[in-house]
Amino acid sequence: MARRKSYSHEKRKTSLNTMIESDRIPTVSAAAFKGSEVLLVRHGEAASHLTGAYGLPGGRLESGEGLLDAAVREFEEETGLLAERDTMMLLPKVFNGDIHRKSGEILKTAWHIFAVPNFTGELRETDETSPEWVEIDTMSSLNLLPNTEVAVRQALSIIEKI
Repeated sequence: MARRKSYSHEKRKTSLNTMIESDRIPTVSAAAFKGSEVLLVRHGEAASHLTGAYGLPGGRLESGEGLLDAAVREFEEETGLLAERDTMMLLPKVFNGDIHRKSGEILKTAWHIFAVPNFTGELRETDETSPEWVEIDTMSSLNLLPNTEVAVRQALSIIEKI
């Protein structure tokens, strides 16, 4: 008699041994702070996210790339800043997000966030994103991507413990 699988979603391991649901695309973001401000990126016309939406700098993993490497790369690509990778801390929670795209597609993601206590460089815009320091207490008035405010507050609580 054949054995039946008793789980509804298959899971796979990322390079940091974090389990994610296989129907979700693994993505990363980096949360950096300056006083009472968080660094967010505003998505422009060239981005596939909805124009004017704000989120943490981040994106998809490239083939064979680990979570930390992807977070460092995406942070630099979207902001111009270099994260000090040895000080970055992965938040314990992986957020599931359903991100609406300009194409009408809904991108189902497993979102891994790193707190970035140390970074260097100067902010720079790209064709897709414009980095902005935003007051944490007023970010809820912006058009935020799903789970952004919760992720920012969790990352801030980790940074404040250092």
